[in-house]
Amino acid sequence: MSNIKYSPFRLGFIAVVLIVLLRIVIGWHFFYEGLHKFDPAEGFSAKGFLGIAKGPAAELYYEMLPDLDGLQRLEIGTVSVKDPNGKEQKQKTFVAYENAWNEFYTRFLKKHTLDEKQKNEADLVFNRYLKSLRSGATDVEKDVQAFTESKERYEETKKTRRNDTAFEQKRRWDAMMSYRNEAGTWINMLDGMSTGLQSDLAKIVSPQLAGESGKIITAPERGYLKFFPNPCVQSQMRAMDLAVMYGLSAIGLCMILGFCNRLACLGGAVFLVNVILTTWPVPGVYPPLPTAVGNFMFISKDGVELTAMLFLASIPAGRWAGLDYFLWHYGGKQIAKKFCPACAEC
Repeated sequence: MSNIKYSPFRLGFIAVVLIVLLRIVIGWHFFYEGLHKFDPAEGFSAKGFLGIAKGPAAELYYEMLPDLDGLQRLEIGTVSVKDPNGKEQKQKTFVAYENAWNEFYTRFLKKHTLDEKQKNEADLVFNRYLKSLRSGATDVEKDVQAFTESKERYEETKKTRRNDTAFEQKRRWDAMMSYRNEAGTWINMLDGMSTGLQSDLAKIVSPQLAGESGKIITAPERGYLKFFPNPCVQSQMRAMDLAVMYGLSAIGLCMILGFCNRLACLGGAVFLVNVILTTWPVPGVYPPLPTAVGNFMFISKDGVELTAMLFLASIPAGRWAGLDYFLWHYGGKQIAKKFCPACAEC
């Protein structure tokens, strides 16, 4: 506790113990939240949280989610296909999915060495799925077009009509959820076809691989990653999920150990600010926060934790029963003396 003696304010031993306890308790909360999200059964995705953001920053969070409403993935275009007589025909298809399937199939053939029989079987499977994709696009083209036009009218009305009455807020919210659910029905069907394609192709390589599937990533789902390709993470949404999972775990672990505690607390504070901006506990905003977690007016539980994080970031709590003690006394203090002598006495 030698770092306290230069302060004009004195902290008692019990106060220091309670501050350390506060640091560890909040750290454990962050650490377990991050760790729990690694459980596959949990099926964590930041999309479920950011996708229902409300308040003044809601649109900003929606834009962070690649193709949130599915319009890009549901785009229907035409492709040229040769019939058995060699004559070209125009057929409808879901462009994003067909392109993704072609890329996947090319990688599949490069990855696996198939004999002639396996190659012919793989071609049959792939072409069968392509035919199904194209016939499906033809069947629902009018429905998708009507949906797209209706969604565009909704977006235009939302921009031009500014009415924040409780009824209008609820009407807009319900309409937004309805559009997403309708698009989700088609997208789930297309994703299911992608999964089936992967599984059936894998089965050709080896019966033991039957049922093996991953995720065929369409171009809209890559988002900004198409400009910065990553061989490990191909989806922008997956990159965001991993950032949350590892970020929360790292912040929590650092706070528990008292390692770079101030930086960890600031990182946690930034995360909590985003949580508050997405939940926006302000009266009159629809939908209201669920009462199952309490009743709030301006200050939610996240706001209370945010205040505690800022408090911990403002004091050298990591040096008290933490690894920051060693970082400070074996290097940090000497560096601080060179650039900020006054800071070295804090």
